[in-house]
Amino acid sequence: MQQGMLSSLLLSLFLALGMPHAMATQMSPERVELWRQSDHMQSKVAELLQYAIEDNIDTLNFSLERLAFPQQEVARYQLLQKLEQQQIILTPKMALFVEQQKSMVPTYQVLERGDGYEFTTPAFNYPAIASRLLKRWLQDQSTLDFVLQAERKELELRSWLTEGSDYQTQTREKLLIRELDSLSHEAVIAITDQLTKESVVGWLPSAEVMVRLAQVSEEAQVYKLVWLMKANHHSENELIRLASVADSFAVEQLMQAVSNPSLHELAIKQLVSIKPMTTKVEAFLIARMGSDDDAPFVASQLAEHGYSTWLTELANSDHRVKSRHILNALSQ
Repeated sequence: MQQGMLSSLLLSLFLALGMPHAMATQMSPERVELWRQSDHMQSKVAELLQYAIEDNIDTLNFSLERLAFPQQEVARYQLLQKLEQQQIILTPKMALFVEQQKSMVPTYQVLERGDGYEFTTPAFNYPAIASRLLKRWLQDQSTLDFVLQAERKELELRSWLTEGSDYQTQTREKLLIRELDSLSHEAVIAITDQLTKESVVGWLPSAEVMVRLAQVSEEAQVYKLVWLMKANHHSENELIRLASVADSFAVEQLMQAVSNPSLHELAIKQLVSIKPMTTKVEAFLIARMGSDDDAPFVASQLAEHGYSTWLTELANSDHRVKSRHILNALSQ
């Protein structure tokens, strides 16, 4: 109660003394804080916020312009701060209002002093908040457009991802990666069909996008394209993730990935790490140990994972495997 009375008293003092808008523009940090904590301003901002929520922008502008300085700047700052903190979705009219705040130049400055330097910063930096709000609004609009196009099966993936600057491409890739799992399965398949139904694949998105499409669609044909691409850390991380999932579909994709020379050893390593080993994986690894190229690595991995007894039995009884490579791996 005493703090509220003090704020009200200080506010009355500020208004009584006045502060000509065109003359004194510097404000002390202490005074800035008093304005920000003012009960009177908190009440006024709550009123302005309600106008904003109701999309009553004419009344909002009129109420703001009626305020004397520095009240007006404090109100603009705190109103935009509320919009940001409460993550209020902007209507087109509100977005236009925020755009106008972004283009304004704050009147009041705070002098900051340091060791041998000094500079001024806005006391109530509402343009900076307006800029962040607009950036979020534009992102929300892009997300909505993406979702609607995808759900209507109107999204042409190649043109959507490649038209425009490199920055636009990267932004859209990030949007797709972030929002893909929010789409219906039908919408995801409509996107992946644009890649898998082509008789000749002349273009593919980046490896990061392809891996995300594979994860969300869980389509074998999408994974097939991933394993045909040049390996990088995205495809390598996907092998590790698949091994952690370890269901029949994931295991099948690990076996398919072995065909990529750059992913070959990692895929085998992840396969061997999955326990218990299924008969299908056993047969797959036995076939690999029938090759002079694969047998040494596969046998060494199996030995490291505790399959020495099984390897010994294979070397002594299964003519399909390269026994000397297996015995060599067991001796190390």
